[in-house]
Amino acid sequence: MLIQDVMQRGVVVVAPETRLPEAARLLQRRGIRHLPVLDQGALVGIISDRDLKAALASGVDVERLTAGDVMTRNVLTTAPMFAVEEAARVMVTERISALPVTEAGRLVGIVTETDILLLFVRAMGVSEPSSRLDVMLSDAPRALSRVVQTVEATGTAISSIMTLRSPITGMTEAVIRVATINPGSAIKALEAQGYTVRDSWRG
Repeated sequence: MLIQDVMQRGVVVVAPETRLPEAARLLQRRGIRHLPVLDQGALVGIISDRDLKAALASGVDVERLTAGDVMTRNVLTTAPMFAVEEAARVMVTERISALPVTEAGRLVGIVTETDILLLFVRAMGVSEPSSRLDVMLSDAPRALSRVVQTVEATGTAISSIMTLRSPITGMTEAVIRVATINPGSAIKALEAQGYTVRDSWRG
């Protein structure tokens, strides 16, 4: 999945000379948390709701402040063809909650932590009637392939699958979303093959 698949395209922007009260009204009226700052079409900064709150708490007369006074100037950006997971890594590493999306020096969108979370929800199939199976995998070759074959042999359709290593046990775990609210047959088949199905969740 690429940034262009999840980014918001209708980006609300302000100019460096935009007064802070007007920027605050834009954030509130549009229900957004970030405002890229453009100067003659070029991205020169970004304002977050946290920047506005800090300015309000500073005791300075905010009526006299502009976007250029409080914006973050060294803006990290991403590109439409950038991988979503790499953008997520940058956001986590740098502790930021949004990345403006630029192409050939032009602002074409913005991606936020909410967009990333929505993609995660879609990828995991949580929005559809389904069940989640957490299956502990062995280190044997083709362990994941055997788990998939075991589940599918029961006639249970797999909506999504993800593997990750537990930071607690160090074991690899397959998180499998199946397209049924009654996964009993799949669980029994997995357990019959010696797999541990941990904390199966139905929703």
